[in-house]
Amino acid sequence: MIIEKETFYRRALLTAFWIRGCWSFFASDFVPIMAQLESFVFLMCDAVIVALGVVLMRKKTDWLYAIAFLAITYSITCGYNHLSFKFYLNGLRDFMPYMFVIPIFRYFLSDDKRRERFVAIMDKHLFVYLVVQAPCCVIQYIINSDSPDLIGGSLGHWYSGVTTTLIFAISFYLIRKRIDTEHFWISLWQNKIYVILLLPTQLNETKVGFVLFFLYLLLLMPINRKTFVRMIAFIPIILVLMAGMYMAYALVNGRTLSEMFSNESVLDMYMFDTSGDSAALAEYISDNDMGEIEDVPRFAKLALLFEVNEANPGHNITGFGIGHFKGGTVMDSSALAIEYDWLFFGSIPYFFHLYIQLGMIGVALMLLFLWNLFSAPKPGMKRDYNIHVYFIANFLIIQLYNDSIRTLLMMLVLSYIIMVSWSKKENVKEPEDDKSLEMNKYFNN
Repeated sequence: MIIEKETFYRRALLTAFWIRGCWSFFASDFVPIMAQLESFVFLMCDAVIVALGVVLMRKKTDWLYAIAFLAITYSITCGYNHLSFKFYLNGLRDFMPYMFVIPIFRYFLSDDKRRERFVAIMDKHLFVYLVVQAPCCVIQYIINSDSPDLIGGSLGHWYSGVTTTLIFAISFYLIRKRIDTEHFWISLWQNKIYVILLLPTQLNETKVGFVLFFLYLLLLMPINRKTFVRMIAFIPIILVLMAGMYMAYALVNGRTLSEMFSNESVLDMYMFDTSGDSAALAEYISDNDMGEIEDVPRFAKLALLFEVNEANPGHNITGFGIGHFKGGTVMDSSALAIEYDWLFFGSIPYFFHLYIQLGMIGVALMLLFLWNLFSAPKPGMKRDYNIHVYFIANFLIIQLYNDSIRTLLMMLVLSYIIMVSWSKKENVKEPEDDKSLEMNKYFNN
């Protein structure tokens, strides 16, 4: 009966994973009726995760965090900012992972036998998902080669950044499990398929991929006393592979290195707003209803948080309530979202998304969630430092680059990899003789 329940929970999780992970690919370009059903289907996937989270939530601390999160966000949204309960529930969907992903994976990973079954199955699904991105990205590139943001793999249009992050994350996790530290280079060559499967990231203009690729290569090496020596030996290979990645990118997108990383491309378009005209133009277009708004650079949006706070004092600690980045399809947008449509449009750093809605309280809730996510599940466990350093770097990049961790699938994958990267500590003793060696083998088996 226990195994039957476990199987049901696992199948429910994987069903939601695959539907959420592939529905938009077909809805975007091939099956119009699927696009019409997308909001409802995604709502059902969210409901499955909520149901699993509630049923599988066993620890008192998880219940305490979830109840506190709901109470705090409800008070901020409906009490302090006087927004409707319906608006609050819709916005809460962006924050579901904070409450439910850890309890779900803790259930599957807490028992040794259950963990063995689940990890074997989940890893196979992650590998298949990684493989699926290649044909999806190629097809999207053929159809939408003039619009790189539409090349989002199986997640569909406008998910290029999320898909790139997921491809690197899954590939890094799977290859790390198979790397033999004693025969590093031979092992890396034997597992080259995982590196080859990174190629679809070159079909869109997600420049963060270059940073992720550098981290990927650097952190494949084990973190130990020999790391420094290996880093020195690995640098030429990293440079060669980075050059190969650049050439693939330039070949696909028809742009030179100077064009890709010029001041205009990197500073004005992606980070700052050196002229100050971009934000003003976007606001003018929005206020006069003149059509598509120009995307304000990411770092400029962070700087403009001061302007929003000055125009609307009293929200530094609490934010404006959750839900302002939802709506516009089934539910109407909020007055704040309409007023700042020019600022909320396009690529949004996650810190911006979090601070607008929950202020410094939201930052504290996020840090508490991450602390719990990266903490040992129980005493006597050791972490995979390479994986944890890689994903800490990912979370830091996302704070300033995009809001991809709003995506449920993204948080499911990242949380699973982080939580499964713990293993039991092994006490290694020097055998005194052949007899003691045989006894050690017996008890280890």
